[in-house]
Amino acid sequence: MKFFAPVALSLLLTTGFCFAKQNAQLAGPFQLGNVLTPLATLPMKTAEISDFMPGKNMLFVVGGEKIIEVVDMNNPGLPKKVAEVQVLGNASSVTVHGDLVAVSLLEDEEWRDGQVQVMRYTDSLEVVGLYKACSQPDMIKFTPDGKNLLVACEGSPSADFSEDPEGGVAILSVAQAGEADLWKNAEYTVARFDHLDSNALKKAGVRAPGTQGFLKSLEPEYITVSADSRWAWVSLQENNAIAKVDIKARKVKDVFALGHVDYMKSGATIDAVSDGVIEMKKYPLRGLRQPDGIASFSIGDKYYVLTANEGAPVNDYKAWTDVTTPMMLAEQGRVDRRVFTDSLLNELKDLSVSVLERTCDGERDKRAACPYMYTFGTRSMSIFNGETGRLVWDSFDAFERILAKSAPDYFNWNSKKNKLKMDKRSSDKGCEPENVTVGEVGYRRYAFVGLERTSGIMVIDVTEAETPRYVKAPKPGEYKGPKVVGFYLDPLDRGPEGVLFIPADKSPLEGQALLVVGYEYSKTLTIYTVK
Repeated sequence: MKFFAPVALSLLLTTGFCFAKQNAQLAGPFQLGNVLTPLATLPMKTAEISDFMPGKNMLFVVGGEKIIEVVDMNNPGLPKKVAEVQVLGNASSVTVHGDLVAVSLLEDEEWRDGQVQVMRYTDSLEVVGLYKACSQPDMIKFTPDGKNLLVACEGSPSADFSEDPEGGVAILSVAQAGEADLWKNAEYTVARFDHLDSNALKKAGVRAPGTQGFLKSLEPEYITVSADSRWAWVSLQENNAIAKVDIKARKVKDVFALGHVDYMKSGATIDAVSDGVIEMKKYPLRGLRQPDGIASFSIGDKYYVLTANEGAPVNDYKAWTDVTTPMMLAEQGRVDRRVFTDSLLNELKDLSVSVLERTCDGERDKRAACPYMYTFGTRSMSIFNGETGRLVWDSFDAFERILAKSAPDYFNWNSKKNKLKMDKRSSDKGCEPENVTVGEVGYRRYAFVGLERTSGIMVIDVTEAETPRYVKAPKPGEYKGPKVVGFYLDPLDRGPEGVLFIPADKSPLEGQALLVVGYEYSKTLTIYTVK
């Protein structure tokens, strides 16, 4: 069991700074605030996505292998792996409701139609339903009422783009929750996007990467569901958008474009240069949010959707990519050379930028040469109105400012390779927020964001969800709105993927909320108490 000795570090969050890399090899862990306290760490084979069964105090863990790992959480300070169950495909996601466990299974060629396997857990897992599903089933999620299983059908193309299935949201439905036998013959439908106005969506900013047209470019990845089981929101990462799904109607109601962060006008700064120096400043760049993990909550009758803005260039296919360099855009005459001077182009020479955004979005002078470039991800978390898609809050550069202050030797390092080279990822999506979950502790509501490449968990108080505002009472200038209140980074835990909140009333540790994080790169599962 790992020994924990967190180091508390105070922060002064300034708007801009420059730090040279320190020589000290810091062992960590590093911590801001006291919301998270590590309780236990368990080595795993998969350690990516997990879900918890309160009635049995069991945790089910998957991670792209043909197995489900079962962890006994009766004593969360001493978790024990008690079983390893074989499944028929590469398990990409897992979800639990009552005594039911469902997994989405990928084929070895991931673009092919996968499967959904529904099981009942007593002392072991018994298969009660097996369904052929849509192309590349990614996240799977029971609705809170237990009557529906939602599956994000990503539908990514084959490596040579000869196959590019349409994405969608598969919905498996039963008439009554809690009846395992009903899952032998669940009703199966797929909500597609073909009834929507493609041209209107593209005009609104929904991206269409690839070569096969707009519908085949839509690739659902992550799902969050409203507490009343009425609505689901699904991230379309490469498209920089979120789909809203009417679950009862089994229909995609709308798609919201998520926009960008302007690193010249928004007040946000960015370190866009991998030069071994932390230097956050303004650049003529616009970051595309492109979230992977999303979460949701409601306040009264208002729904909010939180996004972890990782970024998603399509650069892993041989046939097509939307990635280019600043120099290439300049050589093509697509950027304003009064802004992108030779000096600036040389400074940004290693930055990944998008070739897909081809116009200046109706700038007043209609010039073809743009005074900005688009890059991937915003290194932030955002909050959107779930009904309208309106942006209500963004953390902007807070995550990287905190890293720069609290763990500068690990600033934008590449934890995937486990080599301590600070600033290595600054020219390529930075700290890379991967996933987000939300939970209530006492009278506060927190969002927990895993930073994939840098590693670590950011904690944001989202009790006040709407756009930050300043009020005169009781103290002049008192801040109201979401704010970062905590951070925890242990370099031994690398690549947070699944972030699972267990509320106090369902926790195996009586009266104590827990956070379970699957670290993909280090293959470790760490349990935190949440204060």
